[in-house]
Amino acid sequence: MIIKLIFLLGLGLLSFWSYKNIKKHGIIWIAKGLLQIGILILFIGGFLKIFITLPPNLYIKILFFITYIWCTVGINANFMIPLINFIDHKLDQK
Repeated sequence: MIIKLIFLLGLGLLSFWSYKNIKKHGIIWIAKGLLQIGILILFIGGFLKIFITLPPNLYIKILFFITYIWCTVGINANFMIPLINFIDHKLDQK
């Protein structure tokens, strides 16, 4: 019973927080949040899926780890961060 009450209270606070942010920033706020969550899920999920299927050779796993981190930082720094900053700029204009 108490867990259901805590869950309901948490869901209510989350809904109120979302409503206030949508009212303040507009519908673009949802797109920005979904984009950030999607990026996180995509890169972590992709890493884990590929890392698990690698052969049990430590050298290959270290090489893959370094290459994946390097590519991830490059993609985020050159594409995703400017895109999120553009969305932030649009939100600030409203």
